[in-house]
Amino acid sequence: MSEKYDVVVVGGGPAGLSVAYFLADKGYTVVVLERGLEPGSKNVFGGRVYSYPLDKYFPGWRRDAPIERWVRREMLSILCRENMASIGYQLSRKPDGHDSFTVFLSRLLKWMASKVEEKNVLLASNVRVDEMLFRDGVACGVRAGEDKIEAEYVVIAEGANTLLLEKHGLRGRPSPRDIAVGVKEVVRVGREKINERFGLGDEEGLAQFLISPVFGGGFIYTMKEYVSVGVVYRLSFNNHVEGKDVIEELRMHPEISKLLEGGVPVEYSAHIIREGGYKDLMSKPYGKGYVVVGDAAGLILNTGFTVRGVDLAIESGRLAAEAITKTSPGEELSIYMDLLRRSGIIDALKKFKNVPKILSNQRIYVEYPDLICKLLDNIYSVDEFPETLNESLKKAVKGKTSIIRLLLDLLMTVRSL
Repeated sequence: MSEKYDVVVVGGGPAGLSVAYFLADKGYTVVVLERGLEPGSKNVFGGRVYSYPLDKYFPGWRRDAPIERWVRREMLSILCRENMASIGYQLSRKPDGHDSFTVFLSRLLKWMASKVEEKNVLLASNVRVDEMLFRDGVACGVRAGEDKIEAEYVVIAEGANTLLLEKHGLRGRPSPRDIAVGVKEVVRVGREKINERFGLGDEEGLAQFLISPVFGGGFIYTMKEYVSVGVVYRLSFNNHVEGKDVIEELRMHPEISKLLEGGVPVEYSAHIIREGGYKDLMSKPYGKGYVVVGDAAGLILNTGFTVRGVDLAIESGRLAAEAITKTSPGEELSIYMDLLRRSGIIDALKKFKNVPKILSNQRIYVEYPDLICKLLDNIYSVDEFPETLNESLKKAVKGKTSIIRLLLDLLMTVRSL
């Protein structure tokens, strides 16, 4: 069977649905091919989305999008053996509406899919694309099993696991040093307990980032009735552990277990995460008749304090749609890269290009959390007479690292972030 469309989109995530949404308004016939049983069924992410692209391009979205809570508390926490050290920040509603919210990505993508289908875009689920089709070096469609879907343009939105791009030699396999595994559990705790334990109002949410010498980085996001809790560990220095053991280690920490006490786990998921940053950005996310968007192109930004993926995916989808409208069939879509640069996305990735190097430093997760915990324990434990800060610091550092190396790491971290 062979079908013909103006555009075929491979992947029904935020980037792929965004392309379809904007192209449909321009009169293009578009088909979105989603490998999962429905949009969002195979997507995994922490739980937070930044609202600015939705504010700009989806009128009235705040009324009917499946928002769980608006993030009003930000926390950065270091997990000690028994205790936890945290820095918190309370946010008020931004006057321009540009804030963030917690959400289940599967529900958000179902909502986006409904908006796309309202524009007469065909969305085909449970379809695995096996290869791209080329004619005289120009992408002209895809093959899914025995079916060929021909198109003037092909959009690759397959996410972080870029099997299709790698098959055609359009993207290299990432280095194990730039790969992390994200493992997440969703625990049903109940609205009243969440509000009480996290100090939140009914519509208020928490976004909490965790650093631990056991598993590395982690996160907590509060939903209406649920808490999303997860870890992100690098394979380069955690390749001997299993995801289920790491997430259990987090849940059993005394301070975290208090927050989840009595909760019922309802979901477990895991996914690879590309953490190369600017280095992982495709130098040429386009070609004759095709364009690459979202995570597949390396468009994910980790600033060290926040992780942004869905908003960049939506924006890259919009820019890909604009590039298609400005490029004749069969031509190279080089204008897409120009649009990415003009949007500021490339500059932002470049600005934080050293963050992956900082986050791959084992001392950040192993030595320094332990050092901070010991320092704070020395400061706040009363044993007859107090020590000076300098004395407490020397005692915490002794045998673990040197003051010079500590200062050099601190300087590099400040410069990178």
